[in-house]
Amino acid sequence: MANQSKKIDVAIVGGGFAGLGVGIALRNKGIDNFTIFEGEEGLGGSWRTNTYPGCACDVPSHLYSYSFEPNPYWPEAFSSQGDIKKYIEHCAKKYEMLSKIKFNTKVTDAAFDEKKGLWIVKTDDGLVTQARVLVPATGALSHPKYPDIKGREKFKGVAIHAARWDHNVNLRGKRVAVIGTGACAIQVIPSVAPEVGALTVFQRTPSWVMPKFNRKYTKKEHKSWSKHPWTQRAKRLGIYWSMEATLPALLWYPKLLAAGEQVHKYNIRRAIKDPVLREKLTPTYKVGCKRALVSDEYFPTFTRDNVELVTEGIKKITANGIETTDGKKFDLDVIIYASGYEIGAAAYPYQIRGLKGVTLEEYWGSQRKAYYGMNVSNFPNMLLTMGPNSGPGHTSVLVYQEAQYRYIAKYTQHLLRRGIKYIDVKEQVQNDQFVRFQKRMKNSSWLSGCQSWYLNEDGTNSTMWPGFSFEYVLAVRKIDWSVYNMTAYDWATTEVRQAA
Repeated sequence: MANQSKKIDVAIVGGGFAGLGVGIALRNKGIDNFTIFEGEEGLGGSWRTNTYPGCACDVPSHLYSYSFEPNPYWPEAFSSQGDIKKYIEHCAKKYEMLSKIKFNTKVTDAAFDEKKGLWIVKTDDGLVTQARVLVPATGALSHPKYPDIKGREKFKGVAIHAARWDHNVNLRGKRVAVIGTGACAIQVIPSVAPEVGALTVFQRTPSWVMPKFNRKYTKKEHKSWSKHPWTQRAKRLGIYWSMEATLPALLWYPKLLAAGEQVHKYNIRRAIKDPVLREKLTPTYKVGCKRALVSDEYFPTFTRDNVELVTEGIKKITANGIETTDGKKFDLDVIIYASGYEIGAAAYPYQIRGLKGVTLEEYWGSQRKAYYGMNVSNFPNMLLTMGPNSGPGHTSVLVYQEAQYRYIAKYTQHLLRRGIKYIDVKEQVQNDQFVRFQKRMKNSSWLSGCQSWYLNEDGTNSTMWPGFSFEYVLAVRKIDWSVYNMTAYDWATTEVRQAA
């Protein structure tokens, strides 16, 4: 049983970009009674926990940073994990967020008390926090997902997930397998290949791979951006609009994506002479149906003598390695799971219970829905960051997040100033919006026939925002209070009445 209880205005879960951004936005609105709960011992969120070889961002550095805190000293066009982590730590220090963070404190349960209008947040230190507003800000790429493969627990060698890399593992000269060829794998594979004795890559589905064109920035560029900040803003703006220009092809005119297919095929012909291997590494689905990846080193890696690509399905994992469906056995020392992350309710490693004790997982079922990716009906006073249908398919996630920070701060300010018990988005509004989103993306590449983590079991898409990112920013710039039910305290009689 908890031995202490504390009351605050806002409980933020997660100390990465999102959690810090929400905290800064609250401060800008004069709200300072909040706590950021971070389960790890340091800042950074996924940019702290993901330390696998080659870990880097696939969005240009100038756009993968807060617009209000540009960094003129990014070392390269696409920053590595360590540099992004340093940037987040810099922001936390500059905006005086460190005193608001409880490190090494994992949230274990969050339940809404309808009578009090409070979120009851329990943490693994035995404490209970009562908060007017709950902001789950752990992100979609936080919790590793393992593939459902028979015998996984029987392997006697070393097994590690890319998202929880163990730096004590020595790969030099070892027989190593990588399961997966997605966003993590495309960075891990070229990074470990020169070190291992033999690398076997198990591919279920190939990915479309575009060139990254990464490069180191010069001292002259750093000096220019530092001395003349407008030049960096112009650089950021140019990157933003160039990425925004790709959206019509993904959403409305998929035929235009044929150009992306040609880029992939041109680069693979340059790197790989074997036509059979080229065919194995080239998808049959349309560009954009799954997440397109960027790399300059991926294709050349498969020309190394110690690298083998296996496209037969995995039958089972044994004590000594992997057996494929064609009966072939691979003896291994190390298995690296590059199998992605849990998405949706599974992404929250704690139970979230709303009105009448219904859990978020139960409420969502097979279709995740949230009003502009933030408000879930029947979960009052809770605002998600990067919730359903607010994911980018073509640009930086931070463009969406910054709009959400401001919305959360305005929402919280209204709740506190008006003395409102709780604010709950109308379920019909939420559901109608979901239907509109599905109609808008019905011809998109995301719904063009392949299986991807973008889609629900019924084929609907609860992940992507169906439009330009500036449309999202404009849509949530002001809060339409008519879409919410508001329940206020009746201070005279202590009874509940409906707020105007």
